[in-house]
Amino acid sequence: MSLLRRKLSPTELGKRGERRAAWFYLLRFYTIVARNERSRAGEVDLVLRRGGTLVIAEVKTRQSLAAGEGHDAVDRRKRERLVRLGERYAAKHPDARLRYDIVSIFWNGWRFLISHYADAFQPVADPRHPWRWRA
Repeated sequence: MSLLRRKLSPTELGKRGERRAAWFYLLRFYTIVARNERSRAGEVDLVLRRGGTLVIAEVKTRQSLAAGEGHDAVDRRKRERLVRLGERYAAKHPDARLRYDIVSIFWNGWRFLISHYADAFQPVADPRHPWRWRA
């Protein structure tokens, strides 16, 4: 067996990272509601449920830290998009509390290293437009 680092294609890296994140949550007794849920407003990587909590999880996988860690890529615009997508799930599950997580995964060539940011951000009503949410 070679001791060289194995580099993955970006597509394969993303797929494996999301599979690893799903496994991470399953080990913690979450139920997967949806994977890669797409709509015109965007995409949610994972939607999970445990008890009365509905989790909207954004998964970012990296194999180089040259551009920063995965959680650094979840900027304000991406957080606001996740809040809008989360509102759609809140409408379908009115009894659930929403939580927004970020799962930052680093592939070092041999294994995945996971950083989990539970409740990474909270939506806040815009004071000038209270019907809009900011993250």
